[in-house]
Amino acid sequence: MDPKSLQSSPILQGIEDLNAWRSTVVEQLHGLSNLTSELGLLPGSVILRLETLAFEIERDSLRLALVGEFSRGKTELINALFFADQGTRLLPSGTGQTTMCPVEIRGAPQGRPGLQLLPIASRAMDVSIEKLKRAGSAWVRLAYDSTQQAHERSAMLKSLTETTCVTIEEARRLGLCPPLNRTPKDRERSICPSCGLGKVLIPRWRHAQLFLPHPILDAGLTILDTPGLNAIGAEPELTFGMLADADAVLFVLGIDTGVTQSDLTIWDQYLRRNKEQPQLVLLNKIDTLWDELRDPFEIEDEISMQVEKTAQRLGIDAERVLPVSGQKALLARIRGDAHLLEKSGLPQLEASIARLLIPARRAVLQERCTALVERVQRDQQQLLQEQDRAIAVQMESIQALKERTSEKVPRLVAQHKAMLASFDQDRQRFEARKADFRAAVDRALLAPLSPDRFDARIGAARSEMLAAWTTAGIVERFRSFFAEAIAHFDTALRGSAEVNAQIAGEYAALQERYRLPSLSTIPYAIMPRRAELLAMAENYERFGMMLEIAVNTQSAVVRKAFLTVAGKVRDFIVETRRDAEGWVDEMMAVMNRQLELYRQKAEEELDALENIAVAMGNIDTRLQQLRANRAALAERSAALEQIANRLHRALQGKSLD
Repeated sequence: MDPKSLQSSPILQGIEDLNAWRSTVVEQLHGLSNLTSELGLLPGSVILRLETLAFEIERDSLRLALVGEFSRGKTELINALFFADQGTRLLPSGTGQTTMCPVEIRGAPQGRPGLQLLPIASRAMDVSIEKLKRAGSAWVRLAYDSTQQAHERSAMLKSLTETTCVTIEEARRLGLCPPLNRTPKDRERSICPSCGLGKVLIPRWRHAQLFLPHPILDAGLTILDTPGLNAIGAEPELTFGMLADADAVLFVLGIDTGVTQSDLTIWDQYLRRNKEQPQLVLLNKIDTLWDELRDPFEIEDEISMQVEKTAQRLGIDAERVLPVSGQKALLARIRGDAHLLEKSGLPQLEASIARLLIPARRAVLQERCTALVERVQRDQQQLLQEQDRAIAVQMESIQALKERTSEKVPRLVAQHKAMLASFDQDRQRFEARKADFRAAVDRALLAPLSPDRFDARIGAARSEMLAAWTTAGIVERFRSFFAEAIAHFDTALRGSAEVNAQIAGEYAALQERYRLPSLSTIPYAIMPRRAELLAMAENYERFGMMLEIAVNTQSAVVRKAFLTVAGKVRDFIVETRRDAEGWVDEMMAVMNRQLELYRQKAEEELDALENIAVAMGNIDTRLQQLRANRAALAERSAALEQIANRLHRALQGKSLD
């Protein structure tokens, strides 16, 4: 394998294979959506969900985060893994060139590369980084020209390492210093060698986005380079959002330092808690152990021993700990030295990332698709079977009529007309009750999930939290906030049961009287999301407030941590409310559809009876028509089965031929 060849990278190959798989799945999802629309059996909201899922899968990207303390070589590993084809060190890395803020590296939108920097002063704003990404005026933009000389591009990217001197009061206001009541007496007036008395050195930038035209990035990979422990702890959104949402994490340690206390803090506080997230631990800088005066086997034994000790210290399997040398790997790639590249451990790391990242993301997407596809297929097949049974019963009834004398037909016509008139009266009463149903939905189900209530509670909880002086008090307010949110869910859950019973009770009378299909396929949306909220509450309560709040109870960190968590809970509530509204709409739509189908069938039967009354000879024509209808239903069922099977094969990565 050519060390310089990017095309031979298993990461790029894996992403391209994933993209090909996604394209096939998206195409089949559109096919199922079109067929569902043609059949007209399910509400439009189901078709919208299929199209939305197809759009999300098509736009899906992979997020790989590198986490570790300062000077562990994270940036150099990024250079070696992804940008060695530049022929030089792309991102600033080396002595005195530590990345000072989180950096997102992604493909260039519309082919326009550049660097966007968010000033550190934005920490004083109660606005999340995600929202600031949509506010262009908040960022400093630097142009990136791939035709520039390497040293010119390197000089521009050195902005990522910039710092600035501010007063201790300003740093404290930004949440980057503890408050006075938690500052040791001998450090109340700090002296920074670069800044002078009473000043401290802080990062110039809070966050950075680097957009580059590059095959791996354009294929859909986003790389997150994070600073050390202090920066991670001071930015709750990084902890609760970006790291938690990453598809995979590389935890970078130095083999020369081993697992330090700060490394262990990062692992325990921010990584170990996310057990479902694929993670690898990298022992970087193994080249520091290379010594021409030592036996190579002795060096290998020492590296193996460090791997075992690291795995034991972190409580993980040794297979998840990989020894590498980012600096030597980059050098090998640039020089085309295959032997040095193999010795650096980079090929094994690339293969492990590909095995870790690609299948895990594919499994997540496959699970999302499979659940919806199976439901859409099952519901439509059930409705098609109901229609087929109805036609079979109708054919049997008409065949029996054919064998009777024509004297009985007029009486049957009169009975059928009376039944149809009775059905219309019952349906009108049912329609009149819909206003009551909607009022019950608003009162019992939607009102407890009102975003305005949660906005008011978030404001009150933030004030209560800022008034607290102890860690226990703050944690109690986090627990109280989640307890109130869960109480609202319980109220909504009882309301959903009440609404379901009220609506289903009204429908049950019609169902029993006219033998309508049951509503067993209607989804029950609230209970699973309550379990998600309980898991969210346990997760944040257990891990979110262990370190930083105890150090800095009155700083901006407390407010930002709470606002980040509260914002996620509010978004969760809004999404649940939207799902609940969709659930009610789907229930009403399916009931209306069943009543309409019954009305259509009854009218068809009445027309058939009247035709029979006019001419008994028309019975044979009607039977032939019903047989044709059954054949058409069988064709629709077969088409649905075929597209669903193709989708399942696509999800499993099998050939569609």
